[in-house]
Amino acid sequence: MQRFTVPGKGGHMAGLNFGRGSGPIDIVFVHATGFCALTYRRLLAPLGDGLRVVALDMRGHGHTTLPARPFALTSWYTFARDLVAALGQIGAGQPVGVIAGHSMGGTTAMLALEMQPALARALLMVDPAMVAQDTQRLMKLPFMPHLMRRRIPIARTAGRRRADFPAPAEVLGSYQGRGAFKTWLPGFLEDYVEDGFVRRADGSVTLRCTPAWESATFAAQRHDLRAAMRALKVPARMLVAERGSTSERVIPLMNALAPAVAIERVPGSTHFVPMEQPELVRARMLALL
Repeated sequence: MQRFTVPGKGGHMAGLNFGRGSGPIDIVFVHATGFCALTYRRLLAPLGDGLRVVALDMRGHGHTTLPARPFALTSWYTFARDLVAALGQIGAGQPVGVIAGHSMGGTTAMLALEMQPALARALLMVDPAMVAQDTQRLMKLPFMPHLMRRRIPIARTAGRRRADFPAPAEVLGSYQGRGAFKTWLPGFLEDYVEDGFVRRADGSVTLRCTPAWESATFAAQRHDLRAAMRALKVPARMLVAERGSTSERVIPLMNALAPAVAIERVPGSTHFVPMEQPELVRARMLALL
């Protein structure tokens, strides 16, 4: 695994490279809200044997230093533009084989393909986070993304999330086997904590993705899902969690607007499919190459 940065306006995007260090990218993976590229190391590293696999830290996450101003964020087009720009610099002038993402990352990947249809030859969305159409219509009203930080439960909870801990071990002790992390396979949580927190000189740590930015990201739903679905022209698959899915509600819309997208329900899974069933997610990425 190699770390790299890509210059951007006001900072840089940070990323991880598994396998070949240059040339066309076979797979690019985009993380979920609040996490970072390294969270998915145990999913992606086995693919590096013979392939070039890249994972990027989105704005406001991980080691990326692009400006992250919560009140300026109104849609995930911000992340999609960053993704298109970064791949334009590191992709060796060739389309990515498969663009994949989990939760926010899956939706961002779809939005990026709407912006640049030749960005990738295939798309895998792992339980993409997509809000109901009634909510999307409301988001067009003035100031609604900011108001939604207090109205959308997950955004409200994220805004109150504890950011500071005395040491990394305290984070692991607080998260291990609890809440969203209770179904994760060994190693994923440790990788998340490694890059998801800043270490201070006194040994204490604080979240890289601040509660304010995480909350703003959940509430920034002004992107047009319908337009992105209609624009899909590449082979695509959407994995849907059995429990707690963030994409279940848009299956009828996806079937109507992008009927070629293969929809697969993953038995025994929660929203955190990559952390629970990495072998299945790897197999689906490889099948699209």
